[in-house]
Amino acid sequence: MPISGPAVHRQLIDAYANAQTRLEQERQRISSSKGERDNLEDHRGDALVELAEHYLPELSLEAIRETWSDVRSSVADVLMRKEDHRRRVRESLANANRNREQLEAELMTINVELDAATEAEQEIADQVERSLRESDEFVRLSDRAAVAEAALERAEANLQEIDQDAARKLPAYDSSSLFRYLYDERFGTEQYSKRGFTRRADRWLAKFINYQQARKSYEFLKQTPEKMREIIAADRQAFDTVMNELERHRDDVARKLGLQTKISERQQLEAKRESQLKVLNEVVENTNSIERELTELDDTRGPYYREAISIFRGMLEKTDSRELRERARETPELTDDQIVARLVGVELEIDELEKTVETRRDSLVHMQAMMDALGQVIQRFRALQFDSSRSQFVGTLDVLDDLYRARDVNDVNGLWERIRSAQRWGPTTTEKITSVATHPMTQVLINAMAHAAGGAMQAHARRAGQRRGRNRMTWDDGSSSSGNHRRR
Repeated sequence: MPISGPAVHRQLIDAYANAQTRLEQERQRISSSKGERDNLEDHRGDALVELAEHYLPELSLEAIRETWSDVRSSVADVLMRKEDHRRRVRESLANANRNREQLEAELMTINVELDAATEAEQEIADQVERSLRESDEFVRLSDRAAVAEAALERAEANLQEIDQDAARKLPAYDSSSLFRYLYDERFGTEQYSKRGFTRRADRWLAKFINYQQARKSYEFLKQTPEKMREIIAADRQAFDTVMNELERHRDDVARKLGLQTKISERQQLEAKRESQLKVLNEVVENTNSIERELTELDDTRGPYYREAISIFRGMLEKTDSRELRERARETPELTDDQIVARLVGVELEIDELEKTVETRRDSLVHMQAMMDALGQVIQRFRALQFDSSRSQFVGTLDVLDDLYRARDVNDVNGLWERIRSAQRWGPTTTEKITSVATHPMTQVLINAMAHAAGGAMQAHARRAGQRRGRNRMTWDDGSSSSGNHRRR
């Protein structure tokens, strides 16, 4: 059973919201790891202070603790600035998400209105077509248009054939010096003026190359295309005259039934949707940018972390663990050996925690890339109006299952290809007859003519309307009549 465009759109939006939730959960796990790291760093700092008290008995404890406090204060200042930045980014993300959700809800409302306007327009268009098909005058004109179109098609095909023939054969005549000599001298015409021996020689030459037949063929190839173009121009004028009458009939009925008003309403909603989509895309891009900034703040190798590490490095340069271990072995007391062993154990725990955080950070970056790719899929989905109720997808499409199985950005991009392959447009009365991308009024005309013309002339009548649509790509205000809602 087909799946509607709005249903798939909702699945994509829910999947994006779910991805945001999982991303936040991963951030929380990293934050928890950072808390563990802070505790370990505190134990390490305590051990270093205790060891310093043991090894530096000549220094006052007050002086040592004062120095250590200054270092920790500097690091705490860095962490405070980072958390403040993180808080502000989180507030921005929350505001951006609320804005995005509101715009998405408004877009869905516009989609519903646009679908309703499209259906209302189609109903009026169907009424216009039925009225035209029931008009004897319109039927007569449709038959005339079909006959004119058939004549034009034959003439254009003949012209194309003679043009190709001329392009292929004329160069041989022009490159023949004997033929060009006789032709330039106007041999065989009243303009030929040679006498005596030259005249006899030219007669012999003309017989030798069969000049008379060659001249007829040459002039046929040179003159016929232009004559045919003149005939085609006259045929097109006659064709346009009939089509003008047909369009007048259509316009009268369309005006009476209010079709142009319905078209205008639908176009206004399409413009409103495009405007809404533009704003939504900008908000989505902004949201993604904030998400990336938050991910960077959670990066253990981010700018704040590097600043803190720089401060700790300055402190640890005076208390290298290997040096402390060697000094501890040189002393008879066991106290310093115990402190150094505890310090080394803490450092090993920190190393293991670093590996865990690094793995989680990689997972966070990977999840961010996956969410960005999904956001791009949603943008493409909306840009092609796949969220319209007229958009349908084959029943085998399972967006949620595909996303559940997705392991990388390529899998998400592959989902987009499957969405495109599974997408179909629900047919309207108009589109069952023609798939030409034209203005709605032109499609009404094509439809009505195809139904009104006699059985043998239906195809020609349809092509006549299509020809008119190609030749007249503007409507009323001269704007391009792309007819987006029928461009399937």
